[in-house]
Amino acid sequence: MKEIISYFLKIGLLGFGGPMAHIALMDSELVEKRKWSTKDEFLDGLAVCNLLPGPASTQLGIYMGYMRGGILGGILAGISFIFPAFIIITVLSYIYFKFGEIPSIAGVLYGINAVVIALISSSLLNMYKKTIAIKSQFIIFLATTTAITLFKVNMIVAMILAGICGIFLYSDSFKNKNHRNLHSIAFPLVFTPLLSKMFIFFIKVGLFIYGGGLVIIPFIENEVVTKLGWLTQAEFLAGIALGQVTPGPVVITAAFIGYKVSGFIGALLSTVAIFLPSFIFILIAAPYLKKLKDIPWVKAALKGVNAGVIGSILSSIILLIPAAIVDIPTLLFAVIGFISIIKYKLNVFWCVGISGLLGLILTLI
Repeated sequence: MKEIISYFLKIGLLGFGGPMAHIALMDSELVEKRKWSTKDEFLDGLAVCNLLPGPASTQLGIYMGYMRGGILGGILAGISFIFPAFIIITVLSYIYFKFGEIPSIAGVLYGINAVVIALISSSLLNMYKKTIAIKSQFIIFLATTTAITLFKVNMIVAMILAGICGIFLYSDSFKNKNHRNLHSIAFPLVFTPLLSKMFIFFIKVGLFIYGGGLVIIPFIENEVVTKLGWLTQAEFLAGIALGQVTPGPVVITAAFIGYKVSGFIGALLSTVAIFLPSFIFILIAAPYLKKLKDIPWVKAALKGVNAGVIGSILSSIILLIPAAIVDIPTLLFAVIGFISIIKYKLNVFWCVGISGLLGLILTLI
C-alpha cells in the first residue's frame, strides 16, 4: 500500500501533459518496470476506462491500484493521484480570488509540453509492438486514428466501433451469450442547499464525462456561468487555465469552481463528487474483468478495442504536436526525450523535470 501511495502521489505531483501523458507514465513505470500487470491486462483496463464515463487516466490509475492491491489499493491509488492536484489548485484558487492573478509558469510548460510528446510517442511504440499482431488489427488502428483525427469522431463511438469489428473478426461464437450490465450507485447528500446542489451537479458531470475532461467543459460552462451564475466568464476561463497547467487530471477544475462557491469545503466536495463515479465504476468492473475476458465475444471485442486505443493515442499525439512543438528548441526537447526514453531507458520523471527546468531557463534568457 505504501508503494501504491508513493507512486500515485508522485504521478499526481509531476504528471503534467494531460490524460495521454498520465497513461504513458503508468505504462512505462507500472507495466514495463514494476510489472504490476501484463501489457494485455493494462490495455484491457485502458479499453474499459475508455468505454466507461469518467476521466480515463484517473480510472486507469484506480484500475492499476486494484491490480496491485485489490479494492483498497484502487481506492488509495485514486485518492493519491487526485490529492496533489487538489491541493495545488485549491492554493492557486485562493491566490486568484484574493489577488486576481494567475501565477506564470509558461516557461516550465514550454519545456514540459515538448517532452510530453516524446513520452506519449515512446509509450505508443511499445504498445503498438505488443498489440498490433495481424493486418486486421493494423486496419482497425489506422481507421481509428483517421476517424478521430480527420473526421472528429467521438472517442467512445470509435471504441465501440472497434469493439464491434473485433467481435465480427475474431469471434466465431458471439451469439446467444449473456452479458452483465454495470449499474451506478447513487445516494443523497444533505448539507446546505447550495452545497447539496453543487455536489449533485458534479456527480452528474462525473457520470457523463466521455472522451476526456475537456469534452465536458462546454457543458460545465453553460451551467456554472450562464444558468447558475456561480462564476463569471473570466473566472471560468481562469479555472480552465489552472486545470490545464496543474499536474494530475484536467477535471480538477471542479475544485476551482467549488472554491468560488464555498471556499475549501466547496473545493473538497466538488472534487469528491466529480471523481466518485469513477471509483464506483472501476471498482465494480475490475473484479469481473478477468472473468469477462474469458467470454469469447468479449475477448474478441477487446482485441478490436485495444487496436482502437492505440489509434486514439496516435491521434492525440497528432493533435497535440502543433501546440507543443512550436520552434527548434521544443523540437529538440521532443526528439532527445524520445531517444532518451526508448534507447537509454531514462526515467520519465527525470525527463519531465529536466525539460521543465530547461524550458524555464530558455524563456528567462
